[in-house]
Amino acid sequence: MTLKDFKDKFSDWNTYYNDNEVEKMPWYEKNLDNDLENEIISRNLSKGRFLDLGTGPGTQANQLAKRGFDVTGTDLSENAIEKAKTLSNKVNFLTDDFLNSKLPDNEFDYIFDRGCFHVFDVSQRPKYVKQIKRILKNNGKLFLKCMSIEEKNLPDNEVPHKFSKQQIIDIFSNDFEIQSIKDSVFKGTLDQFPKALFIVMKKS
Repeated sequence: MTLKDFKDKFSDWNTYYNDNEVEKMPWYEKNLDNDLENEIISRNLSKGRFLDLGTGPGTQANQLAKRGFDVTGTDLSENAIEKAKTLSNKVNFLTDDFLNSKLPDNEFDYIFDRGCFHVFDVSQRPKYVKQIKRILKNNGKLFLKCMSIEEKNLPDNEVPHKFSKQQIIDIFSNDFEIQSIKDSVFKGTLDQFPKALFIVMKKS
């Protein structure tokens, strides 16, 4: 399957998770995202409250729980959450509309977003930033993976949206200290891994 094939089939999140096997979804990755794993190791992180935002299949939340973190996984799709709950009883899986999130203020030490931010339109991005800042603790960190402008198999101005490093700086730098931005890929089930950016930032 290519990225375009997925877009042509997509209707809405809840329907998609109801009608498809999670193991065949383009973003399905059983193991912990390698970029996040490298950050956890290099920063010697082993405890704290972690939010897996847009948890989808729940695999990333499950892997974080196995590493000793107190993990919550949220998704807009009720069907995604119901499937994720069968994966682990160590994760608090919740249905949540993040732009109107019911999560408490200053709740998490870390947030991992592997493919949620890049589905929001330009008009929704300020609200996303506001919610991230609200629910992160002081000095909390956001680990963000989003589609890169270097991905050429997806037309511009379509979902998922593509970002340059400068765009990330422009969107987040007023509210976060951007600690690193690097080129990466989204490992999953597609024939070619889409090009991505992996960003680490701290609530300022």
